[in-house]
Amino acid sequence: MLDSKDAVKSLDRKNMFGAIEEMPKQLVEGLRRGKMSGLPRFSPKDVFVCGMGGSAIGGDLLSAWLSLSSEVPCWVSRSYSVPAHMSKDSLVIVASYSGNTDETLSMFDDARKKRAKIVAISTGGQLAEMSQSYDVPFARLPAGLVPRASVGYMFGAMLGVLERSGIVSPDKQLEETVRILSKMLSYCRQSVSTGDNPAKMLAHELHLAVPVVVGYGISAPVARRWANQLNENGKSLAFASEIPEMDHNEIVGWMKDARSKGFAAVFLEHGKGKSAMDKRLAATKEMLGRVVPVYTAEAIGLSPMAKMFSLVMMGDFVSAYTGILRNEDPSSNEPIDELKATLSKK
Repeated sequence: MLDSKDAVKSLDRKNMFGAIEEMPKQLVEGLRRGKMSGLPRFSPKDVFVCGMGGSAIGGDLLSAWLSLSSEVPCWVSRSYSVPAHMSKDSLVIVASYSGNTDETLSMFDDARKKRAKIVAISTGGQLAEMSQSYDVPFARLPAGLVPRASVGYMFGAMLGVLERSGIVSPDKQLEETVRILSKMLSYCRQSVSTGDNPAKMLAHELHLAVPVVVGYGISAPVARRWANQLNENGKSLAFASEIPEMDHNEIVGWMKDARSKGFAAVFLEHGKGKSAMDKRLAATKEMLGRVVPVYTAEAIGLSPMAKMFSLVMMGDFVSAYTGILRNEDPSSNEPIDELKATLSKK
């Protein structure tokens, strides 16, 4: 089924596969738009990303990447309010692809009360209107995508904002990332047959199980992205976990609870060596392999950004192929739309 162009096209009504293939271009264009946001140059003591869902995951990726590239900490806030330690010396990136996310608009107001330096990122909506009203720097993204398919634009724009503020200079890592992702398309896109396509093969392995995606370091937020995408694109219940923490609690449930038989573990790896983490990964995978199927997705590239986004792209393809295997449109959102409609009535 995954090798039939017509079958995939009939289900992929909003061209999710096209959006995934555009990820390298999204990163470059997002960076350009972020740099054009109009943010005055200054040196923040910390960075906050305020958002929800597909808009906030870019902040998770940014926070993990920035922890290896700068001494400036980055926090991600998913709520109606912002953390108490935000201040006038904070750089706050308020991100909502639609521009109409209730929680994000509320965080925008809360950040204004704290007199933080705010930059907004969206396609328009109320967030754009509020930014104009309060003279807040604004980066406008191209419209027409479901929010989760805009991760390249979102991360790129956030990166552009940080570059404009003088926190980072990401050019070399971004160049490698674009090159690596373009290479991955040669063997992950829909036109590549299943036997030569690792994303299709993994989707076939996972679509009848409940995947738990395990990350560490820079792959921890990517594991969250995989789980989110499997839930939304794949219409498949999935969860994320993080090592080494899972070895101090969760592993007991894996090994002792007979219900784990319906699960599968997917480890996102991004470095081979003789470190303590490598030894822990090998030991954990060996133990889990006694009770459930265990799979590994390995990052490619040299820089942290390239490794991170190689795993992001792989997960996005796997999730979209999983949706097709379940005879679903990867872009559909009916339960989310239903919940939003219920909340709007209340």
